[in-house]
Amino acid sequence: MLRSSTKRLAPALLACALAACSAPGPQPQTVEVPVKVAYPAAALERFEEAVLSMQAGDDLGAEVALRALTDRYPDYAGPLVNLGIIYHRSGRTDAAVEALAQAIAVCSNCAPAYNELGVIQRREGQFDAAEDSYLKAIDADPDYALAHYNLGVLYDLYQQRTALALEHYETYTRLNDDPNAATQVELWIADLRRRLGQAERAALAGGEQ
Repeated sequence: MLRSSTKRLAPALLACALAACSAPGPQPQTVEVPVKVAYPAAALERFEEAVLSMQAGDDLGAEVALRALTDRYPDYAGPLVNLGIIYHRSGRTDAAVEALAQAIAVCSNCAPAYNELGVIQRREGQFDAAEDSYLKAIDADPDYALAHYNLGVLYDLYQQRTALALEHYETYTRLNDDPNAATQVELWIADLRRRLGQAERAALAGGEQ
């Protein structure tokens, strides 16, 4: 059964908000303005408009708006992450990696930036680097469901680390609030449990000889 690690939860773009998040620890995962951080109202409005453009499929319009935001506010991670997503899905891999690296430099705890970087690395066959990026995303935000999903896919399909894949798929279903997506992953979980059970029975049978 084919698992796709390119799946997005409503653009991970929202996840770093507009923040220049240099403070330690997980950052708020919404577009709401965190307490004690003064965002320019015009910048926040333009950012939200760019997100809506991306969700509507207007990547070109979103890119123009986001580039203007990064020029004006280079210390905000959200627009950089979103540019990375746009560049990636339009085939501009080098530009995507550069934008995500800039986002990480601005916000070392931005889980969506690490996750998107991991997706690119997985597609490029850089499996160890992708694992490291997904783990950094989870370290930044243990409840970031999409990183658990993508790490499960990596372990399942590309590294054949079945027990670890099962662990992260189970975490994803616990964290994800989309019942349709969770149901699909639950089928994969059942398959992995069956395979692990077969391997354990085979190991026991071998030990009894």
